[in-house]
Amino acid sequence: MHRSRRETSEHESWESEVSSGFAIAGFLALVFVAVTLLAIGPMAKLDAYFNLAPPPRGWLPALYALDRIGQRAVCLPILAVATFVVCRKHRTLRPAVVAVLSVFCLNLLVLLLKLGLGRGDPDDADPSFFAAGMAYPSGHSANIVLVYGLLGYLLLTYGDPGRVARILLWSIVPFLSILMVVTSLTLNWHWLTDLVSGLLVGGVVLQLTTALDRGVSATGFTPRWRKGVQDVRRRAGIDKSHGREDSV
Repeated sequence: MHRSRRETSEHESWESEVSSGFAIAGFLALVFVAVTLLAIGPMAKLDAYFNLAPPPRGWLPALYALDRIGQRAVCLPILAVATFVVCRKHRTLRPAVVAVLSVFCLNLLVLLLKLGLGRGDPDDADPSFFAAGMAYPSGHSANIVLVYGLLGYLLLTYGDPGRVARILLWSIVPFLSILMVVTSLTLNWHWLTDLVSGLLVGGVVLQLTTALDRGVSATGFTPRWRKGVQDVRRRAGIDKSHGREDSV
């Protein structure tokens, strides 16, 4: 039986979304490698240039408050609430599994990169790598992209937000990313390339998460897939019955 035009179009659209997600993740990973190599070499001067003087004391309370948007103690509870809402609405734990696995993978990846690359902090005024530091990449900027990006993805995919809400969800990650970079640079808590690399790592994990979620959904958890399995079983039963008739 041939597929209908609608089914073929939906299948091609799904393949395009999943393949695009993996392609973007691969591209961001290559950019991360390039930024890292440049940070070890020629971009060290740029990092030193953006190692700013300490901010005025009067700015510190506001800067500390802004910096918290990238802390796990703040962003993860926000993601947990959104995940609980969509899980309860659809009566499935799938969004929770997606959120937990992606956050775990991001934190593990950032930790391994920090330990492996060992970059010093801006306080030492030395942007050298392999110096037993923990600055590269920035976990705060990685959290901004993954956690708030995942928040938007879950609400857009499993929820039904209005037009204004969709615009806000699409714009929250770029806005918070810029805010995080400016805040950390002003506080001298990270080198510029630390923050850029953190954004890239968060983007890689986010793209892989959304691509895998769409891929598994289209092959293993949709009513259409279950219907396909039932059709195969039904046809197998018919074939067996024909075989018994032929043997008689």
